[in-house]
Amino acid sequence: MEKYRKLKAYKFLLDNPSYLTGYSVSILVVALLIVLVLFIAAERSYSLELNENDYIINNFGINDTNPFISVKGIAGSSYDPSMGDEGYTAYVFDTDKGIYQISVFYTSSGNIPSYSSSRILSNVTNVGDCLITEKTNAMPHFKNQTVEYVDSNIQFTKVNRALAILVTLDDPDQECSSGEHVRKIISVATKPTLLQN
Repeated sequence: MEKYRKLKAYKFLLDNPSYLTGYSVSILVVALLIVLVLFIAAERSYSLELNENDYIINNFGINDTNPFISVKGIAGSSYDPSMGDEGYTAYVFDTDKGIYQISVFYTSSGNIPSYSSSRILSNVTNVGDCLITEKTNAMPHFKNQTVEYVDSNIQFTKVNRALAILVTLDDPDQECSSGEHVRKIISVATKPTLLQN
């Protein structure tokens, strides 16, 4: 009897292909919409946790007089929100015109990192170093694995080294007037690869 019912169901589907096609098309359309939504959401996704690959330096150099750093992950797409307003990560460009950084930090405005640029007036070589910085008008430019320090007022010709650092913000004191300290050096590169952007 069970076998007869299955055969009757198959015969119904064969005799009425529009029933099967309409149902299958509905499932296919829903599946495609889900995939499309996921693809759009992944276009430029940000992470609420620090992905160190976003700060592991593969290459650095000059692109049309702008210093750049290329990383393993997606530049500027992650940060450590557990630091809140007590710290930030930064891409550091040690150039022929001075040391500059692009900071990636958390704001309470949402789950998207914020960015700023500054010139580092102090030395950046060791964990614990005090950072003395001044804001600049440069525009951070992120594209996939690459971050660029874009400042039309400075004609950079060389990047000596590139760093990715984690900085904590403490109260200023006699030892560090800014209260900014290098907590971790995530990555350092001293030689660019032969292929540059």
